[in-house]
Amino acid sequence: MGSFENHFRRPFPISPIITTHLNQYPKIRLEIVVDDRWADIVKEGFDMGVRLGNDVAKEMIAVPISAPLKMALVASPDYLAQYGSPKNIDDLQQHRLIGIKLSAEHGTEMQWEFKYKKELITFTPKSQFSINNHLRLQAVSDDLGIAWLPHIIAADAFHSGQLVELLPEYAITYEPLYLYYPSRRGHSNVFKLIVDALRVEVV
Repeated sequence: MGSFENHFRRPFPISPIITTHLNQYPKIRLEIVVDDRWADIVKEGFDMGVRLGNDVAKEMIAVPISAPLKMALVASPDYLAQYGSPKNIDDLQQHRLIGIKLSAEHGTEMQWEFKYKKELITFTPKSQFSINNHLRLQAVSDDLGIAWLPHIIAADAFHSGQLVELLPEYAITYEPLYLYYPSRRGHSNVFKLIVDALRVEVV
């Protein structure tokens, strides 16, 4: 049995891999907890955690499990037909925005970050409403406003024309997602199987 904590505010792109291995090894039991707060995985009894970047405590091992994470501003064609397209970041203030709370505990809305000509731009959205999970993508598809999402989860919708990427010249790219776990602990074959399945080569 394995368990891991995802204290991360962006999507966790491992579902197909996990599904494949659960089908191959039906006796494996996994518990996945998705939470926006920072957690002590050892103290709380998790085998592993997921975070952006490999800046972890020295007693932890960090393994990359994704490519660098590019973000995107996203809207539906019908929303843009009704409200128009923003020409720059400041224009977002005039639009209906779909935000995300850092956590229910803090109640703080997450800032959106952009990069233009090597300059970091931080934007605080005045959101019409906030959603702290994958339903943000559905809200955008339902023409409810503009959201700031990882490009990877909207890529299929971009390709099909269901959604439109806005202001791509301002898109920021973060470090990859890393799986991390204590180096001191003896690890089972199941644990090693999951780590090896999720590991990717970061170019």
